[in-house]
Amino acid sequence: MNRDSVFLFAILFLALSMAYAELVPWRECVYPDPNITSKCTIHEVYIDPCKEVAEGKPCKIKRGITGNMTFHYTPAFSSEEMQGRIFWASEVMDIPFLGMDSNACLSTTCPIEAGQRNMYHVEIPILKKYPVRTYDLKWKIWNEKDEECCFMFQIKITK
Repeated sequence: MNRDSVFLFAILFLALSMAYAELVPWRECVYPDPNITSKCTIHEVYIDPCKEVAEGKPCKIKRGITGNMTFHYTPAFSSEEMQGRIFWASEVMDIPFLGMDSNACLSTTCPIEAGQRNMYHVEIPILKKYPVRTYDLKWKIWNEKDEECCFMFQIKITK
């Protein structure tokens, strides 16, 4: 299979997974310093599974499965390499979700260009050891200069 065929297959896979994903509400990240902000525009966020969004509730995701998330963004910065991670935004500190590769270039097009709309797709393993509860999650992608895109949303992990 040549490179063009692989790229076309990847685009088809993402289009099909987004067809079943739900558009979910998200909010801006809060920073302790009011002069710091996310350096991206987040256009939309999709999560699969998430039937609960129609009722205005957090997405219910069972432990032991893999969820899918796709978001569309436009960065205000350019970068050759990016890191990405989902965190539980606890009151004490941000705690990273385990089992994810932090190389964001595996999930989005790198290098990223300032002002160019982009898409990020990732599979999120919901480990069986995660406690059952509702989580405020923070999604961040950043570069070596700590320029970042950041947004928050909620999920509910169930048995």
